[in-house]
Amino acid sequence: MAKVAFSLNAAALAALDAVGLRLGGLARTGRLADGSRIEAPTSIVSTVAPGAFLDVGAFCNLSGGAINNVRFGRYCSVAAGVTIGPHEHPTDWLTTSRIAYYPEVNGWDALVAGSARARIRAGRRPFPASCPLTVIGPDVWIGQGAFLKAGVTIGAGAIVGARATVLRDVPPYVVVVGTPARMLRLRFAEPVVERLLAIEWWRFSLYDLFDAPMDRIDAALDVLEALAARGAVAPWRGVEIGPDDLADPMALAQALAEDRRQAGRAA
Repeated sequence: MAKVAFSLNAAALAALDAVGLRLGGLARTGRLADGSRIEAPTSIVSTVAPGAFLDVGAFCNLSGGAINNVRFGRYCSVAAGVTIGPHEHPTDWLTTSRIAYYPEVNGWDALVAGSARARIRAGRRPFPASCPLTVIGPDVWIGQGAFLKAGVTIGAGAIVGARATVLRDVPPYVVVVGTPARMLRLRFAEPVVERLLAIEWWRFSLYDLFDAPMDRIDAALDVLEALAARGAVAPWRGVEIGPDDLADPMALAQALAEDRRQAGRAA
């Protein structure tokens, strides 16, 4: 994938924060893979690996840890100390070292290989399983210190318990705990889960849904289903930005601020 370089200093981070993009986790990232997307407002405090593919929906709070090559749905919560999608290593090759498939690691090929450097790079074997995309559905809560293996899929509404080690896919609305992670329970009865997956409430802004009693799931779903049925609430559309936009963060912040002013006048 192509990479787009950007730099986020303290002034740029403050300007973006003021318009709904808290991006401190990108301060040292420097570049993201082409096609990356961030939907505002959202908060990315988690450290993002340089060159990673990143797709984050609106209203996420990614509050700590390290993430790499991941797609988040809206309304996700990530606690401190979480690790998502670190690089894998080959286990059935001669060596588990990254040198075997990435000889330029740490610049060592230039340091050690000398004139053979070009031949070695040309002859390297690919290892496509190095960092597959991890997919996190909407409204997922990942507890402190959890570990998610690269390439797993976490279904909508699932909860990953603190310090759990997730090596396999997690179905929607399941609570998993332990090492390796195992199913503890469903968050709700199966008929409720079916209603949640059918309404896909995360299509909307929660700020438009406060008529629903959120602390009573059946009553909340009754209200949401009624609102959706009569067209009283519309899907919410957040501003989406990509790596190109981050290349000029101050201009991005100014544009988002102007959009907000225009929306306020229209309202």
